[in-house]
Amino acid sequence: MTHSKKLIQQVSRPAPDTSSRSKHFRFDRNERTTLFTEGEFQGMLSTLNPFDFVAYGELEPFYGKIKKWLNVGRDNILLTSGSDMGIKSVFETYINEGDKVLISLPNYAMFSCYNKMFGGIEQIIWYREDFSLDVSSLIKKMHDDLKLVIISNPGHTGKVVEENDLIRIIEQARVNNTLVLVDEAYHHFYPGTMIGYINKFKNMIIARTFSKAFGLASLRIGVLVACKELIEELYRVKLVHEITGVAAKIGSYMLDHMDIVEKYVMEVNHGKALLYKRLPKLGIQVYESESNFMFFKLPENRDSIDLVKFLEERNITSVY
Repeated sequence: MTHSKKLIQQVSRPAPDTSSRSKHFRFDRNERTTLFTEGEFQGMLSTLNPFDFVAYGELEPFYGKIKKWLNVGRDNILLTSGSDMGIKSVFETYINEGDKVLISLPNYAMFSCYNKMFGGIEQIIWYREDFSLDVSSLIKKMHDDLKLVIISNPGHTGKVVEENDLIRIIEQARVNNTLVLVDEAYHHFYPGTMIGYINKFKNMIIARTFSKAFGLASLRIGVLVACKELIEELYRVKLVHEITGVAAKIGSYMLDHMDIVEKYVMEVNHGKALLYKRLPKLGIQVYESESNFMFFKLPENRDSIDLVKFLEERNITSVY
């Protein structure tokens, strides 16, 4: 029997998800939690025609809209099948077996997974108890032999690294000839971005997704943003057709109707504000978040298992 590569044998993945979630209140995967209105949905469908299903996608119109949206050049962007594929492309392009990769944890699980796939040696910096990132400690971990630093901003703790601190990290990385991947998956819930620096810092790649604020998780639309030289290198490992034509059409519709995105972001932020106000009245400690999710801590006399059961009985899925 033929076996997989040794690196692949070291990778463990969760079992296939057989759950049906359409009738649940979904708070477990940071997706859009409400459906589009009938008018919004019909507007998306109206952009499609039979040709879109039988022919390979014509992506340049969508590239043009992204270019305008981000105020960057066409040669600064690369569409990917979700930001997930974009992240994999970064590892595939730049990480050799034995390269050191610094990852802030907790974080998106696929960072560590791809690092194993391509043989990187994971260096870890943990977020502090208040969920913030100790930037000074991170910089101290950055040595000449570090190949890649990964920072999600906002992070998977809901906290952000301020722009001046990100600049400190990227400048130190540049001195060490280290690449920095900034994952801005939760942009719009926190408007700060490093896209304006892509041509100043030619050691930085930014990942964006249409799965969060845009609410198009199922369509798998991501985009990498960087200087021309980095995008040219990443282009070499792209899929033949970066995303589907259907995804490009719906993505274009959303960029033409940013009011849908802005309305949803406003609703999420309003919901968080209500929870910030109400949960402490129940003795629950709340950690404010700059993303579309939040963490809270139950009182010591409350069992989290009981809470999960309580939620599940009401068709509410959550992470604990």
